Amino acid sequence: MFNTIGNKIIVSVAVLIAALIGALSLYVDARARDNHLHMVRRVMAEKADLLGLFLSDGRLNRSALSRADAALMTDIARIGDMRITVIARDGRVLADTEVADLSTLDNHRYRAEVMGALETGSGESVRYSDTLKANIMYYAELHHDLVVRVAKPLADAEASLARLRRAIVVAGLSAILLTVAGAFVLVRRVTRPVRETIAFAERFSAGDFSHRILNYNDDEIGTLQKALNRMADTIIEKMNGLILEQKKLQVTIESITDGIAVIDHSKRVLIANRAFLSLLDIRAAVFGRAYYEVVRGSSFNAKIEYSLARGVEARFIEALASGRYCEVFISPITEEKAVQGILIVLHDITEKRHLEELKTDLVGNLSHELKTPIAILRGYLETVSEHLNNPALCRELVDKALTNVDRQSSIVSDMVKLNMIETLPELPMEEVNPARIIEGCVEILQPKAGDRNIALARSLADVDVTVRGNRFLAEEVFFNIIDNAINYNVPDGAVRILGLRDQAGLVVTVADTGIGIPAESLPRLFERFYRVDKSRSRATGGTGLGLSIVKHAAEIMGWRVEASSDGTGTTFTVRIA
Repeated sequence: MFNTIGNKIIVSVAVLIAALIGALSLYVDARARDNHLHMVRRVMAEKADLLGLFLSDGRLNRSALSRADAALMTDIARIGDMRITVIARDGRVLADTEVADLSTLDNHRYRAEVMGALETGSGESVRYSDTLKANIMYYAELHHDLVVRVAKPLADAEASLARLRRAIVVAGLSAILLTVAGAFVLVRRVTRPVRETIAFAERFSAGDFSHRILNYNDDEIGTLQKALNRMADTIIEKMNGLILEQKKLQVTIESITDGIAVIDHSKRVLIANRAFLSLLDIRAAVFGRAYYEVVRGSSFNAKIEYSLARGVEARFIEALASGRYCEVFISPITEEKAVQGILIVLHDITEKRHLEELKTDLVGNLSHELKTPIAILRGYLETVSEHLNNPALCRELVDKALTNVDRQSSIVSDMVKLNMIETLPELPMEEVNPARIIEGCVEILQPKAGDRNIALARSLADVDVTVRGNRFLAEEVFFNIIDNAINYNVPDGAVRILGLRDQAGLVVTVADTGIGIPAESLPRLFERFYRVDKSRSRATGGTGLGLSIVKHAAEIMGWRVEASSDGTGTTFTVRIA
């Protein structure tokens, strides 16, 4: 009830008015009582003076009044509604209008009003009468040797005062009610802007940012309301700016290919972009959860914990459970020399690491492939120098040396082709006919197939159309696949080239009847210098780079090359988009 300003004001005003009216009532009651007693006292003094004059004529002897004088004094007392008593100096009652047998009365010498009259000439007192059950006012005056006392009941005065008190109470209650009603109306009017302001603040804090205070007055509260409206507009503007900046930051973080995460001092994940979740193979919700609940890897978690506890930077390479390798950067986020969290950046170096491994393998394989023909060539030449007198042996050794020179030249040539394909920024696309390119490759390889008695069969009617590609790259794709089918075939074998058309585009298959490829070797078939049977490769003059050239050439043109084997032969499938 008293929690609102309006109720507090109304109650305070009511209490104040009641206190003022109460104090005023007490004051008025006291003044009215004094005035009334003063009037009664004056009347009683007049009556006492009159009686003093009456008694000064010697009508009263020392014992009693005459019957006629007693009747006169009784009439005077009745008219004034008073009791008259005549008292000697020694306190004896000489006459009394209310009591006939004076011997029954006590000595009045020590009554307060009598003592006052004997000492100062007049005295008064107010006492409660058990007989009359009311307050009596006594007034006494000294006349010669007699004390004339007049007594008057105050019942009328008290009844008048009671009526006055009732009137004051009624007036006071009416004043309080009118004041409270007026205060209520005034408070409602004054506090209405305050209530509107409170409602605005509550709705704004609840998320209703569009609400504003309207119809404000031109006073202090109105000025406050206008300021609150301006403050709300400023807050909305700032919030919109922050939301925009947050969205920009979120888009920026999500567009970064590196994994980014922020962990606070309580070990909770605050930010984690898609790259971070993808690299760590996290599929569950991570925001607000402890990092060790979502990040798998005890060594990784231990390093995070160390950086978070010590506030130090860390940089290391982590092998993830997904099989990828990442270079990890951990930077502490500090404020006022206290660690508030850490920033984690994951840079995927899987491809870089793979390229480094390929580079190492390439250098090793290339040095081996180039070193072997040179060593063989040196051996042949040394033998020739020792047997110059044997022309037939020398000729045989020179022929073998030339064969190794050709093999070394082929390796260098294929390396140059592969490097050119991989490093050229782009090759011009043109209209090419797969059937005609295949026919050209078959024409070149026909003598080689004839030497090994391998039949080349082909059906290319469905691919005798033009497609987007590059002639040089297309020739490299089909030439190396057909050459590979001839090299790894069996004597009197066959190579079947079939061109088809399906819903996705053109498909060319090259199937041989050769030695086949083990299943475990199929995933590595297109790697540089990888050979399923190294002895067979050297015997056929293969460099180990042909299928790598096929793969890269096809990828540049948007084609796909696949290999399959059933153990009795190998089939290469080229899908032309």
